[in-house]
Amino acid sequence: MKCTYCGNAVVIPESLRTPAKGSSQISLFSGIDTHAMLGYGMQWSEVVSMAQSGQREAAIKKYSELTGQGEREAKYMVDALAGSQSFEFNAGSLGSIHQIYPSITQAVTATTSSITRMMWWIGCGVVGIILLSVILTALPVLIGLFGGLLAIFTSF
Repeated sequence: MKCTYCGNAVVIPESLRTPAKGSSQISLFSGIDTHAMLGYGMQWSEVVSMAQSGQREAAIKKYSELTGQGEREAKYMVDALAGSQSFEFNAGSLGSIHQIYPSITQAVTATTSSITRMMWWIGCGVVGIILLSVILTALPVLIGLFGGLLAIFTSF
């Protein structure tokens, strides 16, 4: 199926499609059972929230029911979901979806910030040393040049 807005191909599972109703108007959601899609999404959000809140056994059971996979695969996926990012939905607000980062990303952000700050200090220090060495190298040349010019102009 093609998206009517961007033209990209969109894959929609057969279980979420509805037969075409013979309508000539085509929309983004033509042929999709949106109620089934929303219900399926709610079940997935339950699995994710159970995994992230520590209800591991219930999440494994629900995941196995949804996918039909075995307990081993379900345990692996629930463990992966437990450490993943989650989203919070506030209905009716302008920016209604807010991403909640796990504490690990906050620690990475703090570390990155301190490393960036340290690299700025090191970079400024290196530039300062280079400027100082250029000035110390060029200073005798400039003194000689201006001293020679001064001698020439004072001799007139």
